[in-house]
Amino acid sequence: MANSTKRKIFIFILLITVFFVWYFLIYSPRQRIRDNLLKTGIGELSSHILWGYPIVENVRIFEYEGYVSAYDTIRLNPLWVSYYVNKDYLNGKKYLRNRKFAPDPTLDIKHSAVDSDFRNSGFDRGHLARQSDMKGRSPLCETQSLYFTNISPQKPNFNRKTWNNLEMAVDDLTEHFGQSWIITGPYFDNEREFINRRIEIPDGFYKIVVLYTEKGFYPLAFLVDMDDTALNIEDYCVSIDSVESLTGIDFFHELEDRSEKEFESLLLSVPHYWRK
Repeated sequence: MANSTKRKIFIFILLITVFFVWYFLIYSPRQRIRDNLLKTGIGELSSHILWGYPIVENVRIFEYEGYVSAYDTIRLNPLWVSYYVNKDYLNGKKYLRNRKFAPDPTLDIKHSAVDSDFRNSGFDRGHLARQSDMKGRSPLCETQSLYFTNISPQKPNFNRKTWNNLEMAVDDLTEHFGQSWIITGPYFDNEREFINRRIEIPDGFYKIVVLYTEKGFYPLAFLVDMDDTALNIEDYCVSIDSVESLTGIDFFHELEDRSEKEFESLLLSVPHYWRK
């Protein structure tokens, strides 16, 4: 009887040990994060905001058909722009033939950048929510992507090469996985420079991309200095925590604390091995 009891206790302890080894060493952190996020829920898949509006001071929130912008009326830059995009949008109809940049019509002109600020400034009008990502919905959706609530100053070489290359890579990932959530914006240091004594010039930009497939959520984050020229996007991979430390913005705060901490601390590369 004593041997039988000892055997049962041994088997019980062995099973507990096997469970703990499986859970902590085999069951990956990414899978646990996915489970917690799925319990949190994402609402409608087309929502432009994933797990809460990013928290940052002194901004006005603008809701548009294709994106949401948090606009700083002092710096005259959006501090974050968040949007959902899927491959149907990317392959959808393009409505606008010509670009016409304009302030948001609800915003007092003194609190907005205007087109004349950029003339002969040496800087491009850099989109945060990419105009080509606004396809497939309506002419208004594309028109709103030209509001200055979606625009930051960018050096021409950066805008047309480095930043454009990252944008195209993110579109390729979205095409492959079917959909993504993107949060992007500028960052600044303490040495302030301005266009026309009005618009603060960023030092660089961040882009957070959350991919989603049946295998779960996969976060990518990038920090790109305005003088960076490398075209390998993995050179710019960082954790979401790094973006938060640099910008002071709190992303994904509606996640359960443990999930948020694990999710934002991940430093992941572009997921070549996540192919279906």
